[in-house]
Amino acid sequence: MSACRALPIRLLAAACALAALPALAATIRLDDSASQVIPPNATWQWESQALRSGINTLHMNIRVNVRIDTRAYAGRQGNIYMALPPDGSSTVRAEWTTHGRLLPGRLASGERVVVYSGAIPGPYLDDTIQVRLTTDARQLAEDVRRIQFHFELDTP
Repeated sequence: MSACRALPIRLLAAACALAALPALAATIRLDDSASQVIPPNATWQWESQALRSGINTLHMNIRVNVRIDTRAYAGRQGNIYMALPPDGSSTVRAEWTTHGRLLPGRLASGERVVVYSGAIPGPYLDDTIQVRLTTDARQLAEDVRRIQFHFELDTP
């Protein structure tokens, strides 16, 4: 092969390799099926004073024993996010505290927020979080049954 023909092939190969670099960083949905919500069938409650003041805020308090399967990523660097997809009918807001492994925080429907950053410590990431959910009763759909939090991993 002549030097003139080899150069364009090398440039093409280098360009393809560079184009693939962003694809190496990925968002992966993590398996948290071993997590437990307590109580499993929580219900929305009116905020105290809501009926007398005309405030239309509902709330729900739950505890989640979080268990995220991180076996495939143990020892790797990454950010783990808690995500709450939009439900289409109303905005649900969540605020939580943790027992130390995960970061406390808040988010609303359609958002995600970092709950862990750094080297993934082992095969499972465990914590207990206390979550307070709120929403506007006027926007809450009658058929809302489940709030579908999930966890995602972004790796560099």
